[in-house]
Amino acid sequence: APALLPIALARLRDGWPQVQIMVKSAANGVLLDELRARELDLVVGRMSDPRLMGGLSFELLHTEPLVFAVRAGHPLALKAASVQAVLGYPLVVYGEGTSPRHNTESFLSARGLVLPTNALQTLDVAVARALVAVSDAVWITPLGAARGELADGRLVQLRIETAGTEEPVGLLQRSDAEPSALRAAMAALLREAAREQGAVPPAARPKRGG
Repeated sequence: APALLPIALARLRDGWPQVQIMVKSAANGVLLDELRARELDLVVGRMSDPRLMGGLSFELLHTEPLVFAVRAGHPLALKAASVQAVLGYPLVVYGEGTSPRHNTESFLSARGLVLPTNALQTLDVAVARALVAVSDAVWITPLGAARGELADGRLVQLRIETAGTEEPVGLLQRSDAEPSALRAAMAALLREAAREQGAVPPAARPKRGG
């Protein structure tokens, strides 16, 4: 969602310059509750537990894996890194109860590892990006949250295989929502942004001496 929203919102503003727009970031469950209560018009997020999806529709926009992101020049970015080596550095992860956090813990558990208790937890993508940019911390995050920084080189993706961590990200709306030209326009712009964001930035490659 962090990669899709700015593009879609900028284009929506071009076509609907007088519309008041509010963007809210929160845990998936909170957003779905507010969507169901008609406090939000639509949500861009991950497919949730089926028990939480009552009265809502989900339209897949794309899938995204977990990535291990670090600042350019980070010691782990200069060579092939192991997951064990990553645990020797400060970690930035999502908060408990979120899908990315569950995926992170499952990924580590499958390798006989556990998430260190001192990992910094935050749902604030801006805080995570800023912290990683000025320290040796490693951010374990869905690709979309770091895509822009990975693409322009401010952050680097470690060469750690994360196949199997892909999560569906999509557009959630109320099943009984009345037709709305504005909501339809935003949905179309999100689909367009998702198509444009299809390419995955390359992972960091070890530098060779010489």
